Amino acid sequence: MTQDRNFDDLAERFARNIYGSAKGEIRLAVVWNHLTTLLPRLQQGPPLRILDAGCGFAQLGLRLAQLGHEVVLSDLSQNMLAGAKEQAQATGVGENVQFVQTPVQALSATELGQFDLVLFHAVLEWLAQPRATLHQLLGLLKPQGHLSLMFYNRDALVFHNLKRGNWRKVASGELQGQAGGLTPYHPLTLGEVESWLDEWQMALLGRAGVRVIYDYMPRAIRDSRPLAEMVQLELQYAEREPYLRMGRYLHLLAQKKGGE
Repeated sequence: MTQDRNFDDLAERFARNIYGSAKGEIRLAVVWNHLTTLLPRLQQGPPLRILDAGCGFAQLGLRLAQLGHEVVLSDLSQNMLAGAKEQAQATGVGENVQFVQTPVQALSATELGQFDLVLFHAVLEWLAQPRATLHQLLGLLKPQGHLSLMFYNRDALVFHNLKRGNWRKVASGELQGQAGGLTPYHPLTLGEVESWLDEWQMALLGRAGVRVIYDYMPRAIRDSRPLAEMVQLELQYAEREPYLRMGRYLHLLAQKKGGE
C-alpha cells in the first residue's frame, strides 16, 4: 500500500465492532493496566503532557485527561476525531484536551512542543511507511520521555491463518489486508519492532500481549463467559511468556534515552 489508511469510511463500524465490543473492552483493560503499572506516576504524580497520535475515539487518551493530564488528540480521520470530541465534552475534560486533525507525519515538535508520553496505538500497521513514521514520531518525545506503542502482531495473524487451514496464504507471505478491510496493511513482528527501538536508543521497559486467549476461543465458549472473568484471565497472562507473544496486538512501553 502506498497511502496511510484513513478510517473516515469505517468510523461507525469501529465504534460498534471494536470500541463497543468485548474485544475492545479487553484491549483497553490490558493496555491501561500495563501502562499504569509501569508508569504509576500517571495516577499518582503531577500532570504530564501526552500526545495520543492516531487517537481514533481516544478512549485511553481521554481517560488520561480525566486524571488531569494535558492531552493532545491527533487523527487523520475527521469522523474519528469528531467522536473523540463528543466524548471529551461528555466527560467534561475539554479544558485539558487539544484536537489536531492531521497525518501523523505532519505532527511537529516545533508547533506542538515535546511530550512526556506519546501513545501510538493500532496505527503503525496501517501506515505506508511504518518504520520511518515511527522514527519521526519519536522526535516529539522529551529526553527520558515514554512511548506507549501497540501494534498488530504478525505472528498471531500467521497462527490464526494456519489454524483456519489457510496454509497457502501463509506460505505465500501475503498476509496484508486489502483496501477497505480491517486486516492491516503491515502486520509486524515483535522482533522487528524491538530491533527498531534498540537501533533508535529506546530502552524497552515492558511488553504485553493484548487478547492472548479470547481471540483463540470458540465463539460459543467466549460468549458464555462473563466479560469481567475474561478480562481478569487476559490480565493474568498478558505479560507472561510465552503467552504474550500470541496476543492479537502487542503493547510495548519504551523510554527515550538521554538527558536528565
